[in-house]
Amino acid sequence: MYEQLSDTDDQPASILSKAFNVLSVFNADQRVLTLTEIARASGLPKSTTHRLLRRLIPLGVIESHGQGFKIGLPMRRLASAMPIESLRESALPHLGSLHRWSGRHVHLGGLRGDRVVFVERFLVPGHKLPSASPGMDLPAHASALGKSMLAFVTDQELEAVLAKPLAALAPNTVTDPKDLLTELQNVRSRRVSVARGESHVDVTCVAAPILIRGRAVGAISVSTTANDNAVDRALIDAVRVTADRISRDNQRILAQGNEIWFPGID
Repeated sequence: MYEQLSDTDDQPASILSKAFNVLSVFNADQRVLTLTEIARASGLPKSTTHRLLRRLIPLGVIESHGQGFKIGLPMRRLASAMPIESLRESALPHLGSLHRWSGRHVHLGGLRGDRVVFVERFLVPGHKLPSASPGMDLPAHASALGKSMLAFVTDQELEAVLAKPLAALAPNTVTDPKDLLTELQNVRSRRVSVARGESHVDVTCVAAPILIRGRAVGAISVSTTANDNAVDRALIDAVRVTADRISRDNQRILAQGNEIWFPGID
């Protein structure tokens, strides 16, 4: 027996919200889940989850997979339609080269408000250094990746970020708005950000923004252990040069009538 829909539950906004709750439980480490696992992770009743799945499967949003469920392959079309997918595609060869040269984790991210969202990553096999998978996010102020983009937002956007409490993720996280503003000014002039033990006590990151007409449409980073003494000028320059190359390649794509994908601020 399925639970009876209330008037509130049958409203489009409520249905959409619950459907996204279901979709959000899938991630890079949980690609196939059972009905029970989806209900538990989403916080929805099992009967509600079952009803939502029955609605999503005919749409191709969810697919059956053995005894479980997975995100439907047609959803790949929606992901490929995002402007940042163009950036990711143009960045892949450069991220691969940086990964091979540095021998460290490499990430690509984008900024959404006061959060940095991870878009792509290249990992060192067998290395247990923490790494965020695509789709995960962190407070932008607590990561080199985020700060390299925050340094290039508008004054209004930065004021909105600084108006909120700056949470500490690790002992070295910058939580004072004045200190963060000073650091961002330095990042803007150097076009690179270095964070030691700010998002995680054991992680050091070097990041650089991918600039398009004055706006950081994304950023790349190399992450390594906090005690890695090889975070030197060569590594910093390599990250910055890689970001510049990605920017150059992506600007050629935008020049083909796609400028609206990443509007500038200059």
